[in-house]
Amino acid sequence: MARRAENVPAPQGFRAGYDAADKWTPYPDWSKAGIAREGWSARPVPMLSQVLVSGDLAEARQIHAPDAAEAGLWSIVTGDPYLVRLARDRALFASSEPLAIALGWNEGWAASPASDAFFVIDIEGPSMRAVVAEATGADLDAGSPSAALLFAGVNAILYRMAEDRARIHVEAGFGPYLWRWLEERRG
Repeated sequence: MARRAENVPAPQGFRAGYDAADKWTPYPDWSKAGIAREGWSARPVPMLSQVLVSGDLAEARQIHAPDAAEAGLWSIVTGDPYLVRLARDRALFASSEPLAIALGWNEGWAASPASDAFFVIDIEGPSMRAVVAEATGADLDAGSPSAALLFAGVNAILYRMAEDRARIHVEAGFGPYLWRWLEERRG
């Protein structure tokens, strides 16, 4: 743990020797991370290729993933690659394999790399729905074409990979927060 040198003055408002890093929860080792509770479990989803596409989604989809399934809020998506609708003109293309989408501005649409922009967690098990319902006020049964919502107080993307497996994307910086939030849930 880094400590302030004795002869260096503390920033204004802090006492000498104060280390704000002590207040932060350390990052988990994502390669070994897992949460197991009675009725549900959670794990990070490593190496998911993600590309954010804005603009003419039909054109981008036709060129790069014509057979891709589309997910909205709480819908079940199958296949690989797939796309997750975020707005009328925005979607996240995702795949377990690298996506060969031309990045930058294209004819009527733009693509941005997003694999490092989002942290992805799968929650599964018979009690998964109760955990998800605790995190959001969205009406899961009503669904929505857009999978974007607030989840545990942060912007997120929520859909399912199977009947009892939800997938959540949050901005990468919120990954440790969401993980901690899940760790505090009981079965």
